[in-house]
Amino acid sequence: MDTFYDFINYLNKNRDKIKKGMKMDETSKIFNFYNILFNKNYFPFDQYEIEKIDVAATDSSEFTRTLYNGKNIIIIRGYTLYNNEVIKDFKADIIPVDPNDIRNFTILLMENSEHLSIINLLNSYSPEYIFVDGSLKGRLSHSNKPMDIENYETFMDEYFKNLKTMIKKAYEKNVKLIFIAKSDYSDSFRKYLLSIAEKDILNSDVIEHENKYYSNDHYLIKSLAKYKGYTQPLMYKKNLYGTDINYVTFDVLPDLNDLPMKVDVLSKEFLKEDLNSNNRLIYNIDKNIINLIFYGYASYKVYNIWLVNVDKKVKFRSKEMENVYMKAFERETGIPFYETRGERRVRLRI
Repeated sequence: MDTFYDFINYLNKNRDKIKKGMKMDETSKIFNFYNILFNKNYFPFDQYEIEKIDVAATDSSEFTRTLYNGKNIIIIRGYTLYNNEVIKDFKADIIPVDPNDIRNFTILLMENSEHLSIINLLNSYSPEYIFVDGSLKGRLSHSNKPMDIENYETFMDEYFKNLKTMIKKAYEKNVKLIFIAKSDYSDSFRKYLLSIAEKDILNSDVIEHENKYYSNDHYLIKSLAKYKGYTQPLMYKKNLYGTDINYVTFDVLPDLNDLPMKVDVLSKEFLKEDLNSNNRLIYNIDKNIINLIFYGYASYKVYNIWLVNVDKKVKFRSKEMENVYMKAFERETGIPFYETRGERRVRLRI
């Protein structure tokens, strides 16, 4: 408790600043500026009965442990769950990775495993929709530079080829890929609203201020939304290894007391849209997709029933890793499992 009162003191001193950073002041000029734009580009959700649900869902998990020799055991698995069948991808390796790079590296490995799992699914099945945990925009935005990791120097080339193959197969089978991110730093919707306002010279001083002020889409939605709904879907174009792909992005607020979700959708139907690479297109997304996303929401903990279900299956558990995988490591190699002191402290919660 010796630092708790220090924390309370910090909150008391910074209360107004913290509140301003979490939600707009409804008496401010900025709030009034956005409120009009927002209400014209945010739509209420009216649910209707779903006659057919043909959905698969994909997620991944990772386990890493640093050994006394400085190398890392990395275990990755990606699962796609469809009609109670699990289609998997698995990877394990022992490699040296800079501690500063390990988190980003494992994220890339997990995303790649998800892509491979979906490819394996599409080799045999054609669900109407596949939900994927995470952001499509983030995957398309990764740098394709060589990696300073032994035997993985050209991994990003493999990553993007697998991503392209996954998209190509989904197009061939007319399968829609729906990416859902629970947290997001994107400001694409904010920039869209500002671009509309730029046509009005009366807003020039507010726009100049806003272009210097950090705020993302979810900040706007939590500040301005008065009912559950979704933002104006916007279409963007991205070149992926010589092929232009169009994807639609928007935000969903499933409940006023919950947080928004960023949604990216890939569909063969978008290919017919003629979109310049530097422009975006306002798009009327299929209402079945909107309905399905809201239908799949159950609560703060169950933001999507299909993704939560596959997450439960794919996630590595501590007992599973310590008592099964790591014991197998010792048994098969004949080497006692020596971990670093730092890793031991983390595992034992000391």
